[in-house]
This record gives sequence, structure tokens and C-alpha cells, in this order.
Amino acid sequence: MKQFFKDKRKLMIFTIFILVVLAACSSPRDPSTGQVYPEKLIGLNTSIGSQMSQGWFDGIIVWPIAQLINLVAQATDAGISIIVVTLLLQFATAAFSIKSQVSAQRMQMLQPEINRIQNKYAGKTDDRSRMMQAQELQQIYAKNNINPFGTLLVTFLQFPLILGVYQATQRAEAVVQGSFLNIKLTETPIWGLENGKWIYIFIFLLMVVFQFASFKFPQWLQKQREKNNHVKRKEYANPKTNKNNMAGSMNMMMYVSLGMIAILAINWPLSMSFYWLVSSIARIIQNLVINKYFIKEQQ
Repeated sequence: MKQFFKDKRKLMIFTIFILVVLAACSSPRDPSTGQVYPEKLIGLNTSIGSQMSQGWFDGIIVWPIAQLINLVAQATDAGISIIVVTLLLQFATAAFSIKSQVSAQRMQMLQPEINRIQNKYAGKTDDRSRMMQAQELQQIYAKNNINPFGTLLVTFLQFPLILGVYQATQRAEAVVQGSFLNIKLTETPIWGLENGKWIYIFIFLLMVVFQFASFKFPQWLQKQREKNNHVKRKEYANPKTNKNNMAGSMNMMMYVSLGMIAILAINWPLSMSFYWLVSSIARIIQNLVINKYFIKEQQ
């Protein structure tokens, strides 16, 4: 079990799997009619007490998000409301996410040194070699104030938030009864494909593109820093010669995460594509801020 939690790829895949299962088991819609159950609908006059009676998650997480959506929608519309609330949620969790992204970018900056250590102990499977490799890596992390599992902490923090948004965007009265530029946000991209509503597919594809960009952006920034500083990688730092290095693991996690998000989003209401689209744009902006004000000093 301990080894499982040290394998970040397995842990990430496990987390996404649980997200899929919980979301599938907690749909607020009647499968026979496709409509939200009356007792699940959240309007401005819905009390927190009525939601707490259905469970702490509904009362503490879903109800506040849904009410924010309803409040903002009074002055705008359902789509703008989701965008504004998503930005507010991103701002509220910025302290955790920025720290995680700083750690991730510093990890990329130190990748050549990490690769050197991994190459030094390549093929050595005895306990002493494994312990020495772990100690050398830990010294690098400690020296540069890096928590290699920091990104996983943020993933677990975002886990209930994603489920909360998933529920809130389906149950908020403003979304159920409203629209964005005559687009029903309660319908799914797959529904849009089946009914020739190409705007649904366009928004879905736009979300996937920006998700990919947000995942790759730290790597692009790292390459640009190396180019600007005329950094030349040694052979041992080349990812092509280290198939099992951390960069390969991070890329695997990225592609698995992107694939799972795409599978979820195409079957989930379009409101979730809005959420992921705005979140990915916010992450790109955060990375630009981090690169300018947090990472530059470390070069």
C-alpha cells in the first residue's frame, strides 16, 4: 500500500477513477426523464438546512456554489455566472495551486540533476542503492524547498471541488432554467453531436485544447528559460535517454488526465466544459505570474 501511494501515476489514475464512479453514482437527474429531481433543485430561496438534511456535502459544498451561480446570474446569465464563479473558486484556492505550480516548475528546472542521480543508480535494485538514491533526491528537494507530492495534495483538494461544481451546475436554478447565448448548458457535447449542434462540440474541443495547453505550459516555459539563459543539457539530462525518469511519468500523468477529462466532459453537461475551460485559462495565467515573480529569482 505504501508503494502504491509513492507511485504518482497510479495514484492520479485511481483518483480520476474514483471521480468517475462517484459522479456516476450521484447524478441529480431522473434517468427516465433527464430532469433534475425537484428536491435536488437549488434556488435562491432554498435554505442550507434543507440541503444539510440530504448530506453534509450538499450543504457545505454544493449549496454555496449553486447559490453563487444563482446570485451572479441575476445580473448576467447562466454562462457568465459559471465563468465568474469559476474564477472566484480559482482565486479562493490560489494559495494552494500556486505553491503546487511553483514546486512543479522548480522540479522541471532541476530535472537534469534528478536525471543524473537516476542514471547513477540505473540498474541497481538492491536496498542500499535504492535508499541512497532516495536520500540524494530528498536532499535536492529539501535544498530547493520542493515537495514532490505537493501536486497530489492539490489534486485531492480539487477533488471535492470538482464534484461540487458538477452537482451545483446541474442543480442551480439559474442554469436549469437559463442559457448562454441561447445554448442550454444542461445538455451534453455528445447530445450536441447527435443533434447537429456544433457549438457544443466547438466549446468542448476548445476546452480540451486549453486543458492540454495548461498541462504543457510549464514545460514550454522551462524550455524558453533554458533558451534565454543559453542552457545546454548534458546527455544524461535528455529525456529520450531516460525513459523511466520523472519527466516521462509527468507526461504520462498529463495524457491520462487529459484523456479522462475529455471522456467525462463529452458526457457531462456543457456547464462542466465551461468550468474546465475557464480553469485551464486561469492556470495558464497563474503559470505566467509564477514564471515572472516566483521562478525567475531561482535562475
